[in-house]
Amino acid sequence: MTDIEMNAALCLSCRQLIDMPDTDGGEIICPVCGSPVHQRRKNSLQKTLALTLTALLLYIPANVLPVMTIETFADTSANTILGGVGELFNNKMYFIAAVVFVASFVVPLFKIGSILYLLTALRVRDKLPNAAKTRLFHLIELIGKWSMLDIYVITIMAGLVNMGFLIQIKGGAGATFFAATVIATMLASKSFDTRLIWDKKGEK
Repeated sequence: MTDIEMNAALCLSCRQLIDMPDTDGGEIICPVCGSPVHQRRKNSLQKTLALTLTALLLYIPANVLPVMTIETFADTSANTILGGVGELFNNKMYFIAAVVFVASFVVPLFKIGSILYLLTALRVRDKLPNAAKTRLFHLIELIGKWSMLDIYVITIMAGLVNMGFLIQIKGGAGATFFAATVIATMLASKSFDTRLIWDKKGEK
């Protein structure tokens, strides 16, 4: 049974479950923390879909434009995300190459694909249990904390030149689009109301 069926609502600020009084459409205030309470976030699906599609569009130039420029004594090369991974691998920076590949390529696609799946699953019947969908969403939120890791890696690596290292690394326009992609996916996950998963008819 959902909170709507119980005529109750969960305060997202203090996690207090309160009964919904009859206010004729007026604003409900949490008696514990004083925050506004809604049974569901307003326009949650529309906001989440718009932000997810924005992230998908931003991810295209993030992969097409150079995300980093690597300068050595012998050569200067501007690389996309995957090109930068290959360049790092060729320079025997295997660990950093793996971090950039996972954080820049695998994680964004996983987050965008997972959010789109959750949105689609609200409209069509699928075999994945609601509890598994909720855990998937929490996984998206968990890995979202590490989404900017490769940007930090580029920044740290760019500072190594001041320490006397022979390779100079600079961020490119692709890094800006990638950062915008990460921000859009983070906002999309924040806009998604997981309670909608349990509102789906025909499922317990």
